[in-house]
Amino acid sequence: MKPNLFFCLLAFCLTLAACAQQPAEPQPPEIIYGQDLCDNCGMIISEAKYAAATLLVEGGSHKFDDISDMVIYHLDHPNEVVKAWFVHDYNSEAWIRGETATYVRGDINTPMGGGIVAFENKAEAESVAAEVNGKVMNFDEMRVEVHVVIHGQ
Repeated sequence: MKPNLFFCLLAFCLTLAACAQQPAEPQPPEIIYGQDLCDNCGMIISEAKYAAATLLVEGGSHKFDDISDMVIYHLDHPNEVVKAWFVHDYNSEAWIRGETATYVRGDINTPMGGGIVAFENKAEAESVAAEVNGKVMNFDEMRVEVHVVIHGQ
């Protein structure tokens, strides 16, 4: 084998090996609706559009029936470091990353009464906010809202 061809093949193999070792994007835990319990309040998680979940740095995960329950749980358990936050898009019910979602808090009947729902698309969030006398927030603003207004601290 010619030296140039050998080095090209070696470089190609090393590139493939490096790509294979890239960590996979975190995935939300599976929720069995109508069966799994919320890790904050103990209620059955029954509706995807309100459900949320977290993955922990040290391994493990938590499942919640309401976005506000997810935030309250982690306010009450600061020693559990979250690796990834997950919420469902209110319209499509698809899992989305909580850190990048847009949130609306308004006159929405959620399982624990927090009235918070998530959207992948900010324009959709603004449209729903107008319908429900709502407030549009990013992830950090939503967490403060839960901390101060809902959790009362």
